[in-house]
Amino acid sequence: MNIVIIASVILVSQSILSLMQINYYQRYMYNITQQYLHFKHHQLYSSIERKWLGATAIVVMVIDENQMVKECQLLKGKSVFAKFKPLPRFYGHHLSQILINLTEESQTRKLSLEERAMIKMANQISG
Repeated sequence: MNIVIIASVILVSQSILSLMQINYYQRYMYNITQQYLHFKHHQLYSSIERKWLGATAIVVMVIDENQMVKECQLLKGKSVFAKFKPLPRFYGHHLSQILINLTEESQTRKLSLEERAMIKMANQISG
């Protein structure tokens, strides 16, 4: 009987924490769309990359009409306490150049989770 109670508490806690993380993501996306609301030719993209039993990386990027990165943010972690952080390494770069650079780097080393999410997003945008 005790095991059923413990399992129920864990399940309810997990559900509550997941809802908190979803709420944070939705609030963040709303805030960034409001920030760029008056820029007609800017677009918002996001991409997610996951390890099987590990961390998750979500990359959110704002791109202008010339496919230049205006803003790039990363949410990476295993817990609900992970927050978006800027990735200034990509600011002001052309999307195709980021894709070329990361593809070349993948030949010599294993790419990080966020770099793989960037490649996935760039491929989707370039289509």
